[in-house]
Amino acid sequence: MTCLFDELTVHQNNKDKRVFGLVVQGGGMRATYSAGALVTLIEYGFSDVFDHVIGSSAGGMNAAYFVSSDAETAHVYTDDLPNKNFINLLRRDKKVDIDYLVDLVLKHKRPINIENLLKSRSKLHIIVTNAQTGRKEVISNHHKFVEIYEEFRATAALPLLYDKKVAIGDKWYIDGGVADLLPIDIAIKLGCTDIVVIMTQVISSYRFDKKHARLVKHLISRLAKNQSAAVRKVLPTNEHLLKINLRRLAHPIKKTRFYVLEPSNEEMLFSLLTIDKSKVAELAALGVKDMDTFLQKSIAN
Repeated sequence: MTCLFDELTVHQNNKDKRVFGLVVQGGGMRATYSAGALVTLIEYGFSDVFDHVIGSSAGGMNAAYFVSSDAETAHVYTDDLPNKNFINLLRRDKKVDIDYLVDLVLKHKRPINIENLLKSRSKLHIIVTNAQTGRKEVISNHHKFVEIYEEFRATAALPLLYDKKVAIGDKWYIDGGVADLLPIDIAIKLGCTDIVVIMTQVISSYRFDKKHARLVKHLISRLAKNQSAAVRKVLPTNEHLLKINLRRLAHPIKKTRFYVLEPSNEEMLFSLLTIDKSKVAELAALGVKDMDTFLQKSIAN
């Protein structure tokens, strides 16, 4: 018997030929959980052990700060975001103000360490949704990370709630979670043999009620007037791909091994739009604790 801590240590010491991937799920303020879990990995010295680190939406931001070995990431959620400057449903525009997150909190208060990003052995992949086609695109070539903050803005650009398209190069993007909420498929395409997945929602809580889903899609489609027809078809997320990726977790192929971390206390999970500071702090602490337990848990060889 071994544990994930041992497996990561062996890989870190270049004593195997496996390819380790890390997939970080988003989920608005629920990404507090993955931020806390990543803090634990950093404190154990595992910020550069993964060959590929993949994140979508808020998970993309968390993934980047993890690769930069920033153990203070959770404070973005616990200290800087639970307020009406960031989330205010009574505002006419930008009910979730991603510009506040990127321009004030990240750029000025908690800037990412570009030098650490450049020298990391981990390859960072951020998922975005093409605002015209509704299709997923993966930003892997970051051009010295000169546009990293725009990548954050794009992958977190929530339809309806932020409702702005973000330009990177000659293309326009919106929230990565629209096209791929749980980008396990990318880790597999990159050739990862061992994939650590940090969920921000308990897998068993996913329900695919066709009647309810049709109603939700219909309502969102009518409200999402600023989005293209292709995007409106997949809102709020590409459910077909999500189902496929969840099946991959349940029935992995022989050459792929998954290590899946889920919140241990489902009652502590909250809306993606919460600004209750005490609840946010509790969820961050849960992520820290759960990852510590997860690393030490025995797994079969």
